[in-house]
Parts: sequence; C-alpha cells; structure tokens
Amino acid sequence: MYVIVDKMSDMAGLGILLDATDDEYKINCCGVVESWEFYVKTNPGTVQLQIWRPDGAVGQFKLVGQNSYTVDAGNENDELLYSVPASQRISIRAGDYIGFYTAGDPMISHKAEGGASDGYTYSTSIGALTVGSTFDWGSQTSDTRKEYAIHARVDPGNTPTLPNLDQTVTFPDSTAANTLMYTVTSSDNDPLDTLTVSMTTTTSSFSFDAVSGEVRNTGALPYGNNDLSFTVTDDCGKTDTGTLRITVTNSVPVMNNLPATADITEDHMTEQLLYTLDVTDASLADTVSCTIANTTPSTTNFFSRINAGSTSVYGIYIKAQPSLSYDTARQYTLTISCTDTKDTAQGSFIVYVTRNNPPTFDNLQATTSITASSTTTGTTIYTVKSTDTDSSQLYYNMTCVPANCPFTIHNSGEILATADLSQHTVAGYDLYIYVTDGKVGPRTLTVILLGINTSPVITNLPLASPISIPENSALSASVFQVSVSDVNAGDTHTYTASYNPGLGSTLFSFNAATGLLSTSSSQNINYESIVSTATTYVITITATDGQATATQTLSVAITNQNEAPVFGKDSYAISGNEGLSGSTVGNPSFDVTDPDSGATLTYAIDCPTFIIDSNSGVITFSHAYDLDVAGTASSVTCTVTVSDGDLKDTASLVVTINDVNDNTPTFGSSAYTFYASPATSVGTVLGSIAATDADIGAFVSYTINQMVLGYEYFGVQSNGDFYVKNGLTTFSSGNTLTVSATVADTGGLTDTATVSVIIPESTTAAPTSTTDRHVTFLEDSRNIAWLTVASIMLAGLLLFCAYLIVRFGSFPCKNGSFKPNAQYVFF
Repeated sequence: MYVIVDKMSDMAGLGILLDATDDEYKINCCGVVESWEFYVKTNPGTVQLQIWRPDGAVGQFKLVGQNSYTVDAGNENDELLYSVPASQRISIRAGDYIGFYTAGDPMISHKAEGGASDGYTYSTSIGALTVGSTFDWGSQTSDTRKEYAIHARVDPGNTPTLPNLDQTVTFPDSTAANTLMYTVTSSDNDPLDTLTVSMTTTTSSFSFDAVSGEVRNTGALPYGNNDLSFTVTDDCGKTDTGTLRITVTNSVPVMNNLPATADITEDHMTEQLLYTLDVTDASLADTVSCTIANTTPSTTNFFSRINAGSTSVYGIYIKAQPSLSYDTARQYTLTISCTDTKDTAQGSFIVYVTRNNPPTFDNLQATTSITASSTTTGTTIYTVKSTDTDSSQLYYNMTCVPANCPFTIHNSGEILATADLSQHTVAGYDLYIYVTDGKVGPRTLTVILLGINTSPVITNLPLASPISIPENSALSASVFQVSVSDVNAGDTHTYTASYNPGLGSTLFSFNAATGLLSTSSSQNINYESIVSTATTYVITITATDGQATATQTLSVAITNQNEAPVFGKDSYAISGNEGLSGSTVGNPSFDVTDPDSGATLTYAIDCPTFIIDSNSGVITFSHAYDLDVAGTASSVTCTVTVSDGDLKDTASLVVTINDVNDNTPTFGSSAYTFYASPATSVGTVLGSIAATDADIGAFVSYTINQMVLGYEYFGVQSNGDFYVKNGLTTFSSGNTLTVSATVADTGGLTDTATVSVIIPESTTAAPTSTTDRHVTFLEDSRNIAWLTVASIMLAGLLLFCAYLIVRFGSFPCKNGSFKPNAQYVFF
C-alpha cells in the first residue's frame, strides 16, 4: 500500500512521462492494462492515466491509450484502485511507458528520492490529447530523483477467434469467376487489439481479401472438396485457426436436341453430316466429348466427331460408301453418349433408309427481306417448295450462317422466326436447306433484317461488391443511380426493379423514369427488425427502350449501427442493512433496453462506498459500513452507468442504509469480587459491574441468577451498581457467595460474568464492605510502559521490511501481478 506522500507538483495542466532510465515504469510484456493504482494526496478532479509508445525519432511518442478517472471530493489523500472496464482496456506492448495528465491542479503525489536514474519528463503545454496523437517529449523538461505513486496491473489479454469457422459451403462448377464464396469474420474481446487474418493455404483457384474477409474464386471452380486454412493473429501473437471447405459440384451435360431423326437414301456414297448435336454444360472448365455408344442393328457406318470449323460442337456422320440397303435395314437406332469425364448424358438418334427418288427445289436459291421490328416469334418469313416423284411427304433440315440463327423450318417447308427479331442486331443470315434424303441441297435462302433496334446497355452494373447502407439512414436518401447507353439515339428509357427478398420493396424506392434507387420515403431501416429475414438484398434492375431490354443486379447490404442502451427510469432506490465488506445491499432491478440484439451490457457506479456487479447490477459494500461510526450517512445518492462497450446511459440510485443491532453489550470483566459481612445493610452498593454497548442509543438491562443461593440476596441497578437486596444474616463468616450476572440489550444480545461476594473470617474488628477487584492487565501502568515501547519498535520493523520489498523487489510480468516494475513510494 502507498504511504501518504506530502510532495505535490504545483503546476496546473501537468503531463508526466515516466521514462526513467532504470525502466521502473517501462512495459516489458504484451497484453492489456487491467487496472491502475495510484495515490491522490490533494486536489480532487479528473486524471488521464496514459500509455505512451516510442514513435520514430528519439523523444517522439504516440499516445496509444488512456483511461479517464475522476476523484471526487472526500476521496483524496488515499490510495485508489481503478479497475478498467473490459471495453476500455488499453492494449500494451513491450517498450511502452506509463504517463498521466491532469488538466487542473496536479493530483498524483510523488516523493523526492532515488538517484539520477529515477528520472521523468514533464510538460505543462501538452494539453488534453486524443488517443493516436503524437507528442515530442524529447523537447520537454526532464528531471530526476522523484518517485511517483502510480503503477499498473496488466493481463495477458484474450485470444482472438474465427467465430464462423470451421464451415462448409457448396457451389456448382458453373459459378462465375470472382463470385463471393464466403466472408471470414474475426473477433477479439480486447477492444483495442488489431487483428490480422491470413489464408495459409497456397492456391491459385481462390483469393482472400484480408481487409473485408471475402473469399472469391479467381476462375473456374475445381471440382470436389477444396479446404482453405485461415489464421487470425492479434498484436501479442495469440492465434486461432479455422478451415473453410468449398465443395464444388459438377454440372451434368445436357443434350438439348435429342431424340431426333434423319433420312438417308440407300444409294448414298459420300461422307455426310447427318445431324449437329446441341450439347451444353454449365461447367466453366469442363470439355464435353460425344461418341456413338451403340447402334441397332449393329453397323460401323455411323460415327461422331467435332464439326469442321468448331472446337467443341459434335455432329453425327455417315461414312463414305456405307453400302446401305433399304430391303436389309430400313432404320438404325444410334445411342449417343456425351460426357464431361464426371457425368454422362445419353440420347437416341434414328436414321431412316429410303429408296432414292431425289426431290427437287422449286423456289431456291432465293433472297427475302423482312422488317426486324415487326417480326415476332412464329412469323413465317418464307415457304420452301419442293417436288418428289416418289412421295408426297417431304422432310426438311436446315443450317445457317451465322450459326444459331432465330429460324426453324417445318416439314411443310415453312420457315418461321423463333424469336422476336426486334432485339436482334445481325443484319442477315444464309439458310442452308436440305431435303431429308441428303441428296438434294443445300440450297441457300438469304434473309436480310431491316430496321434493327440495338438493345440498351446498363453501363455501371454489376458492381464488384455490395453497396453498404447503414441502418437509420435518412428517408429518401440516394443509394444508386443507374446509367444506360444506347446506340439508337433518341430512345426513351424506363426502368423497373424487383427485390429479393421481397421485403426490400418496403425499404427502398425506385424511380421508373430516372433509374434512381433511394431509401424509402416513409419507412426507416432498422437492422434489428430485418436481420431475421435478410441484411443483403439483391435488386434486379431492368432498363427498356420500348422494344429491347437490359437487365443487371445490384446488391445492397444493410449494416448494423451501434445504438445506446437506455435506463427505463431516471432514478432508482434500494435499501439494506449496514454490514461488512462484500455483503449485499440490494438489487435495484434496473430495466435497461438496448435496440442492438445480443449487446453485452455492463454496470458501473461512481460511489466508492459500494461495488456494483457489472452484469446483474446487485449492490454490495466495498468496505464495512457501520452507522454507529460518527459521521456515517444513512442515505447515499450515486450515479449508475450502463454501457454496451461504446455507448452508455446514466441514472441516479438512492441507497438507504438501515441501522441494525450489531454490537453485543459487554461486561468490563468476566469475573467480579466484592466483600460484605452478615451485618451489611440492605441497599448497600458493593461495587459496579456496568457493561458497555457500542450501538448508538443502546439500552441494556441486568439480571442475576441466584438459584444456587435459594433466594434473591443481591440486585443490580440500571447503572450497573451491584447492591445488597436482602439481609445476609443467614450467612456466616468465611462464606463465598457466587452468582451469575447477565447483561442484555433490546435485541437479545447478551454477555455474562461471575460475581463473587466474600464474607471474610471474623476478627476483633468487623470486616467492612469493599468494592475492590482484581486488577486487569492494561490497568497496570508498568504493563502499559513496556507494551508501548514494544509496539513502536514492531511498527518500525514492519515499515523497514516493506521498504526493502518495494525498493529492491522484483515484480514479474504475469497475469494478476502489478506491472510494470514501478516500485511503491514510501517514506
């Protein structure tokens, strides 16, 4: 414990950096400041308890943290212990120094002692600084031979965590590059720690943003399980690890145009493409290959390969000189198998063998022109006419250049549009039309599109990441302006928006004429009310010029904002009985609300007489509280603070303390001896057995147990005088009469003592009554003399031992110890 120090600096606005060369106030480990202990001689007020860190040039320091503590009037001239709330604990590193600053008159005392190594630096111009500020202490005044009454208690701090790992997510291998796979989050209960999250797995398939925690794919997703390991590290090197498994599933190939058929004449002689397979695979990295798995009846006349001019499109071919016979086999059923090496799709293709009577085209080659803006799906753009002497039923097939043209041909010869051409931009197509026996054609029909409309383009979507909107944003606040470009000058554009989830339609408004997305004009965004539904909303925005449309998506993320807790009342009151340190006074049952779901609330109280449970709010005594001590108040008004770690609210608390009967009345001695004779008259006072009671206003009463005497010979007056109540003539000289006296207060607390009345042996002179009694230890003046000398010597020895421990002792840096090794200040 600090000894009272008489020396105080007299400079207002004094800042101190305890940079002694003996490193007494230098931090030598990594952790957080758990509490401060210091001695305030005079001058109540507010002191800033600071941690300084060297920053670059010699003498340049950075204020890395400070705790503000207010000493109320009446609490000065005492050692104070300030336990720092968890949310305000300062993160410290080896090499940091302790300092403090007082805006008014200095508060923390010092003692002029030590040597040249007991130095410090002070400044009266430093002023109040915020955390993160730098100050040139090297240009300030240095002094030596002073020990300040302050030190800190540290804790090794908390280990950071990765709360949302381990985790498994699943994506198809068709997922686009740079898709958000997962967001890794980190947490640390030490509020000022800086956390570093890194992906320790070496991979070229995924990227990790250490700032946002986002994991994205760099390209096509690799099939199977992909395990990514992460590590979070705080400033003290404490770590936690976790694993994210990204499971990639395969997209199965799809055969879009099977089953199908083709006709071939029995006298066909050349290698020919019978059918082009339309096979798709959503996988970005998969390559699909197709083969003929089976032919019924068995033959080697058919095969599959990639079409000329393509790298991935397969066709079904008949080989040259197949030697077909209409009479032997009129049809062949081919089982087509397409695989991406992981999964396989199959379909059937039937080849019909016909007798060869070639049809002829009646109206090809030809050219036709159509108007794109008026050509809709199903419109007939041309009808092919053919003649066949063998059959009135003809079958048509068609290919086109460029490929994937928006047309199809029916067996009637009609060529129809398969899409609304108002949105197409290709100026024309060449259609190659075949009769189904493969011997006639192709003949070309050239289709020219007129009045082509170019689709509008949304130029500023999609975005690389969602837009963040904090809750409680202003009504009708602008969120995003859609930008559109269009080759067709003069087109008027209108916009629509849809929301997923649908709740987004109540949170935002969208201007169909301008394309401006804003917050709702009537409903405020409350994170806590929407979190159970969604906090990220995907808005699909469509722009149209009246004919063609463009669609993109915009993701908007609602971010949570911290909101202060609030007491339900301005004032609370409790009452309890006086008691010892740690005993419970009562529970105010604070009704506190915090809009933030899951917020951790803690309580603090500004009355040093009481301790408040930071979680429950229960009030206990910080030290023994006794109303029997003069000047002790029976009612105290305190300020209680509730905090969620950043924001807080206050309320007053009136604490009423009830006086209780807590002191037992006590006789001055456990045994009394008085003298009397058989002739002692009734009413004679033999002596006093008065008892004392420390309770204020206490009333005591006395009783005597004389059952052994068989009669009430003695009595006790209210003032404690022991007297003869009835004559003693029945007793002879030499008798000793012993009774038990009891003193009791109104609360039932009692003490007992033995009273002996001696009737001496008869002599020539009758004995006289006396109130003499045994002398106690402390009533002997000789005992008082030697006991006083011994007490003074013992006190001096204890002080000397304490000085040696503090001056030369070693204070290890570990959890629960005082650190740094700044010694106490003693006389």
